[in-house]
Amino acid sequence: MGKKARYGMIAAAIIGIVVYMFVLRNPLKQDPQKIIIRNGTTGEETILIEENKDQFMAKLSEAEPKISGFHLWTSGYRYMIFFEDNGRTRDITTKGKNRFVSGIIEYTTDIDIISIMEEFTSSK
Repeated sequence: MGKKARYGMIAAAIIGIVVYMFVLRNPLKQDPQKIIIRNGTTGEETILIEENKDQFMAKLSEAEPKISGFHLWTSGYRYMIFFEDNGRTRDITTKGKNRFVSGIIEYTTDIDIISIMEEFTSSK
């Protein structure tokens, strides 16, 4: 196998990993042990576990996010959601009623995710 073929295989593997991580993965469909919702206006945090967590994830999983662009800088947010699972934390940042950011990718959804956050943070 020549050098060009080896480099081509490495490049294809890297592209495949990037596509999976950023394009095919739905950041709203997870199975965390605990969810922390932080209000960007007040700084208050709501922790969801067990039944509340399951209900919250069921509502979020109804959303069909679509990539709308790249997001490199955040100057404020409405809610930040932390998904904790075995010491690993992933987060999404809500930017509007149907917009959120996960990593450097910005998504739009077909549902109002802000109303879901407000439903679960007001009924601690």
